[in-house]
Order: sequence, then structure tokens, then C-alpha cells
Amino acid sequence: MKQDMSNLTISRFIRGNERRKFKDIIKFLAMVIDLAAGHRLQNNYRVALSGVQFAAELELPLESMRNIFYGGLLHDIGEVALPTDLQEKYSQYTQEVKGNNHTIIGSRIVSLIPTLDGVTQIIRWHHEAWDGTGYPDKIKGNEIPIEASIIGLFDSFYFIRSKEKDEKIAWEYLKSVSGKKFSPELINSLFKMASQTELWSPENFDEDAWTSLGFDIYELAKLQDVDKNYVEIALNVIAQVIDAKHKYTHGHSRRVMILSSLIADKMGLDKNIKTMIEQSALLHDSGKVSIPREILDKTTTLTDEEYNIIKSHPVTSYALIQNFTTLQDVAPLARYHHERYDGKGYPDKISHEQIPLGARVVAVADTYDAMTSSRAYRNALSDKYARHEIKRYSGKMFDPEVVEAFLEIPEHQIKLSFDLINTTQSISMT
Repeated sequence: MKQDMSNLTISRFIRGNERRKFKDIIKFLAMVIDLAAGHRLQNNYRVALSGVQFAAELELPLESMRNIFYGGLLHDIGEVALPTDLQEKYSQYTQEVKGNNHTIIGSRIVSLIPTLDGVTQIIRWHHEAWDGTGYPDKIKGNEIPIEASIIGLFDSFYFIRSKEKDEKIAWEYLKSVSGKKFSPELINSLFKMASQTELWSPENFDEDAWTSLGFDIYELAKLQDVDKNYVEIALNVIAQVIDAKHKYTHGHSRRVMILSSLIADKMGLDKNIKTMIEQSALLHDSGKVSIPREILDKTTTLTDEEYNIIKSHPVTSYALIQNFTTLQDVAPLARYHHERYDGKGYPDKISHEQIPLGARVVAVADTYDAMTSSRAYRNALSDKYARHEIKRYSGKMFDPEVVEAFLEIPEHQIKLSFDLINTTQSISMT
């Protein structure tokens, strides 16, 4: 594909791979949302692609297209509800929220990600209705941004498509809510476009048409002035969303990340390897979003079937991450973080150096945090006890070299690092 000269110019300010990784991470988050909310996989991606296609048909500006793309990917992020016992703590998400609150929650989560400030109101208002009967603010008519209406329109369309085999039912529904839920003019424009071309989806994505929009060049320009590590911030948001699925894992992925990073420092690992370990730690439990809460939060002994469901999460994490080229190096680390050094782990029963070093590091950090955190079936265990158990299983469950590095990290340093994460998280969500 021929590269535009303006693309080359902008690339001097921001590496193209960084931009691709940012987009991949947001798409990854969209797939996590699909799994957590029980949607058809890539449902949010369908909303995003068709939304941009429709925006181009309506000749909306590139800024609107970009907001529709990311709004489509992330519009249901608020459906991944925060654990009940944390709702009071995170009152900045839940204050003034009653009834259907996922749009408010979602807009506040997305506001944490740099360059997506224009997406927040779109997510908040994508369930507002043309006649004023929507939520959460009951705005109506032209008060509703057209970008929010487009997201709401395709959200409705693809939701019905996921439930009904006959596509005509979805189109009939849109006709029935014209002038009520959506602008008649918007509905008419969509029917006109659909009569002339097929809606964009992951299966029939038109790469040439996308390139002609100039969207990717605009994306580079949007990101070049960001003075924060937007990839790191987006990954941290994903970790928070993943951990929100299970009330006992709040902050778990971020704590595993920081402890894995401390171990990597003790081992003197290369910066690039350390970064890969940190990213895998943030994403290692992403597969758990597909597991029902009643299994994750069960206080009694799991059945064999339930335990096998939980044991499937590393494979699901791997499958999710593997979808994206810029994250593929991270995928094996997520897949193998429950393998044992002696070959008795899961899912593949590999051993010793067959297990990637990063996965061996994450395994120790994951186990430590799991033991020192409260669970449905027990209270948190002490640092002393956790260290004793990890040392006892050195050479069996864990790589002795990793265990040795971990044991050199004093309890006060771990506690200080974990407390700093909690403090930073509270500030960033305010």
C-alpha cells in the first residue's frame, strides 16, 4: 500500500507501531467488553465500523468519525459493572446514577484514556432518544450529538441481529422507532445507504475505502502531542475492567504487574523483556471475563466442571491477545502463567525452560497476590506465610531463580508499591 507523504511527516513525531498498539489495545478492550457483557464476539467492532461508514456517507468530519470509531468499540464498557462492595468507594462513578447507569459509568471510564475526551459524551448519550424518553439525561432531538445517535442506532441494530436469524427483523425494528428513538432523517439516510452498499463489518472490511478517509493519518496527528504514555494508561484501564468482573480481584492485575516488574528488576532483565512482562501481567486474567460471576465468587468447593471452566481462562486470554499483531509477543506469557515448573500445571503441562521466562515471573507474582488478598472462601494470608509457601514450592511450581529474586524484595517495598497503585488509581478516577 502506498504511503502518503503526510503520514511519513507525522511518523517523525510518533512511531507508527505505537499508534497501531494503541488502536489494538482499544480493540482488545472492545472484545473484553463483548465477552464480559455476553455479546456476540466483535459486536462492538461491528458498531464501530458501520458507524464510521455511515458517518462518511453523511460527510461528517474526521473528528466525528474518530469519536464514532472509538465510541462504537467502547460504548458498552459500563456494562462491566464494578463489584457491589466497591460502588460506594467509587462514588465518582455511581453518584447521580439510578436505574440504567452503564452509560454514565462507561463515559467516566473512557475519560481516563488520553485522546478519547470527545468520546465520553457520545458514550453517555448513546441511549438518549429523539423523543426525549431515553437515558440518562432525557435530552431530545438535535440536543443529542449525531455521533451518539449513530452509535445508538447501530448498537440497536446489531443487538437485534445477534438475537434474530432474520436480518429483516432488525430493519423493521429501526422503522418502528423512527421519530421515537431515532431521527427520521437519520433512519432514512441509513436505509438509503444500506440499499446501495453492504454494511462494513469485520468480515467484509473495505481496507481501500478506509484508507481513502484519511482516518489513520488523522489518528497519528491526534496522538503526536500526547505527553503521556497512552499505551500504558489504556492497558491499566483494561486491567481495571478485567478485575471489575470479580469482586475479590479489584486491583489484582495491577498489583501482579508491579510485583512482576520488581522481580524483573531484581533479575536484571532487559527493559524490553520487562515491558513485555508488565503488559502480560496486566492482561493475564482477561479470559476470566467470560466466566460467570457465580463461579468466580463461589464460597463452597468448586465442582470438577466449574474448576475446568476456571482453568480455561489462560487459553481464552491467549486467544484474545493473539488477535492483535502488536500484542502477540505478550500472548504466550498470558497462556502459560498457570504452568508449573515441574510440568504439572495447565493448560499444556509444559515445564522448566519450555515455559517463557515472563510467564514464570508472572506466576510467582500472581500467586503472591492471590494468597495475600481476601477471597470468597478465606481471608487474606500474611506476607510471611505466602513467602514460606512460594519458597516451599520452588523447583516444583516455580522457577527457583524467580523465587530467589522474589524473596530478595522486602515486604515493606511490596506494600509501599501496592499502596501507591491504590492511591494513583483513586486519583486517576476522580
